[in-house]
Amino acid sequence: MNMSAANESYNANSGQRTTPVRSPIDAASLSSWMALQTALVDLFFGGIRWAPETFDGNWLQSRLEIDQFGFGQSNPTYLLAIRGISSRKIPGDDQSKDHVVKLVLRRKPYQIAHPTSHAIHREYRVLESLMNYNRQLQNEKEVLESSEVEKAVPIPTPYAYCKDTSVIGAEFYIMEFVEGRIFVDPRMKSLENPRERMEAFNDAIRVLVNIHNVPWWDVGLENYGGRGRAGRIGNSGPPSDNSPTYVQRQLQRLLQVKSKQSQLMRKTNSKTDNKEQKSDVMQRIEKSLDEIAKILSEHATKCPNPFGLLHGDYKIDNLIFHPTKPKVIAVLDWELSTMGDGFCDVANLCMMYFMPDIEKGWGVAGLGDMDVQETGIPSRMDVLSTYCDFDQIHYKTLGNNHNQLCAKQSADLYIAKAWSGFYLSFLFFKNCVIVHGVAQRASLGVASSAMADRVANLLPEMVRLTWKILGDFPPPSKLNDENLPSCKL
Repeated sequence: MNMSAANESYNANSGQRTTPVRSPIDAASLSSWMALQTALVDLFFGGIRWAPETFDGNWLQSRLEIDQFGFGQSNPTYLLAIRGISSRKIPGDDQSKDHVVKLVLRRKPYQIAHPTSHAIHREYRVLESLMNYNRQLQNEKEVLESSEVEKAVPIPTPYAYCKDTSVIGAEFYIMEFVEGRIFVDPRMKSLENPRERMEAFNDAIRVLVNIHNVPWWDVGLENYGGRGRAGRIGNSGPPSDNSPTYVQRQLQRLLQVKSKQSQLMRKTNSKTDNKEQKSDVMQRIEKSLDEIAKILSEHATKCPNPFGLLHGDYKIDNLIFHPTKPKVIAVLDWELSTMGDGFCDVANLCMMYFMPDIEKGWGVAGLGDMDVQETGIPSRMDVLSTYCDFDQIHYKTLGNNHNQLCAKQSADLYIAKAWSGFYLSFLFFKNCVIVHGVAQRASLGVASSAMADRVANLLPEMVRLTWKILGDFPPPSKLNDENLPSCKL
């Protein structure tokens, strides 16, 4: 099948396109703060001793250019370009070279619906832990050489985090800008070779397995996410059998977030001209979401519930691929990361099989009605099979990091297939709540994406699609040993 990108509107560079700043930040205040961050000074000059005598916030601001990325509905994300820096990183080296340093800034929206949403600090924390984990793997060369899989999780390097909201009006952090390809369209039409496309998807699945197999008990994530809740085994083990599953906890939290978003929207709609019509439509949508949550909750107590590091929004357009190779070089958008059920990440990746293609204008892209045969794109069952294959290889190569209490068992393909519809329904419900939040922020005029209004208008269709998936791929009807193994992976 020919999938030439000659006329492709959404190509591999679309994900790194920028626009003029839509949500301004204080460049002077930001520059002053950046000039005090040791990690950034080291990046710019190789240490403060090599910085110019005149280096301060004003010096930095005069060289700083700020643009905003066009994609992303949640946290406003900016490209910082610092021009004219004279790099002299090697002591005694007389050569210097003017160059441009590119960085990425991610901040919270100025108004948020729920105090735990837009968790910038969590995103920065997990990036730091993964950076240290990758360095640990590099230092253990003998383990890597004997391993059948590359275990590192590719990420942008995190440089500095700011909790002080007085700097630019919200929490934020700064990380490395990774140059590469972001396929906002999962059809990857700019890859003409089906083999390249197959290798790109396989590598995306491989990296996902690496995330789920990070030894969290050994990289500073012992109390990360839901692990701080009651019910876990000891001080460092996974949740005990009688504690709520990850999906149960998420359903409860998502309903709380939806409720808060609804309150904020009702206040805004009361000031608009067609407030009664908007209110009636939204009330029907919210009632339908409550009904979906009730059905999912009835099955959430028996779902497989494997335990490990969870990305929370794993999909093709949150990955940066090498500029020329079908290889993932960075995983982005860790805001929703936590400790939980890895099958949710797998389902998140598989949502593309049920979403319309990007030309339909949803703002997020799926495969639509595309026949994936001979394109190199795996089928949904192929994704599950490849995931389980990689996970089993990983389990066999745990080596010294194997902790009998903490490490999860390898994924079972039979269980993965049997519960795949349940996890898909949950993920679509979750995304309905996210889109509901986009609609709430759009009503306040604080949405972060250039396409926020268009995405917000899709909420009714998203709810209908969630109902369809729940009906077409229901959870296992009999939850007992005769029909389905009910065990923790």
